[in-house]
Amino acid sequence: MQISQQLNIKWERVLILGNWSYKNMGDEIILLGTIRLLQQQGKKILISAYDPEWLKSFFSQFPDMQDITYLHEFPKGIRSGFHYFFSPRIKEIIQYRQVDTVIIWGGEILTEESKNAYRYWNLALLPLADKLKKINLYLMGGIQTPKKSLNCKLFGWLLKRTKAVYARDEDSVHALEKLGYKGAEFFMDTSRFAYDRRTVEKDSPSDKKVALINLNKNGEKFYPNLLAECKSLLQEGYELAYVPVSKWESPVYNDPQYQTQLEKDLNITMESIDWEENFSTFLQKVKGADIIITGRLHLFLIASYLWVKTKVFPYQKKILKMTSILERLGILK
Repeated sequence: MQISQQLNIKWERVLILGNWSYKNMGDEIILLGTIRLLQQQGKKILISAYDPEWLKSFFSQFPDMQDITYLHEFPKGIRSGFHYFFSPRIKEIIQYRQVDTVIIWGGEILTEESKNAYRYWNLALLPLADKLKKINLYLMGGIQTPKKSLNCKLFGWLLKRTKAVYARDEDSVHALEKLGYKGAEFFMDTSRFAYDRRTVEKDSPSDKKVALINLNKNGEKFYPNLLAECKSLLQEGYELAYVPVSKWESPVYNDPQYQTQLEKDLNITMESIDWEENFSTFLQKVKGADIIITGRLHLFLIASYLWVKTKVFPYQKKILKMTSILERLGILK
């Protein structure tokens, strides 16, 4: 298995759709890596985001991000639709309609493990509905073929209009082949291309052993296991710190709640290792850790790329699939 660094996209004005700016580190780093690949080809890049201002601010800490155009995402519901159509952001549809290429990207971008995923990405294409025969549409990420009747219809409609699929695991490629779709190929999760791992140095040396901890709502069933791991690490003399990978208001994406719960159950206070304000500093702290224990895929990936020991709680199939990929690439032993 080889890792390609060349997206086969020949057209010039590329709109990237996905779950951007919901303050989930994994999604934002996936996006950054995709931008880097497209910049190598001199593309004009437009990004549809929930909060374009926050995303622009976050990306401002990285070099060569000045030429990106940030747009408000097309609404997915009634309330967001009201705010969109009765505000100045409605004018952004003009910019939407000037693109010749659309990439729909994210983590498990199409899966019934994520409610409404198939419906959302069809809705996101509505501003281009009359142009879809001319638009070059690509799907990227983890894709699971649906079983529910409505999702099958939505996916079939989308797939008929898709020029190619770059899937981050081979299971997705095989699943699409079984459906009769021949335009799918493996392409590594683009978070790998977001930054130069060779330049990452460890945080200031310490005599203490450090463990970085994370859990999310989807992996909540593993909380007793994580609590037991933390107690064991404390007995072994480790200092525990917490990484809030996702910091959204929704309980499903509110990782800090588990820091609060762990601190209460362990009767300790943990440092919060934040990725938003200074990503370079965050990487240094990850590289300086002795072990990472997480339920989040992209904290696992970042640690693995930096050769930091990890233990992961596989709350979704995507973690198991990406573990297999890293093992085949020789990144995990």
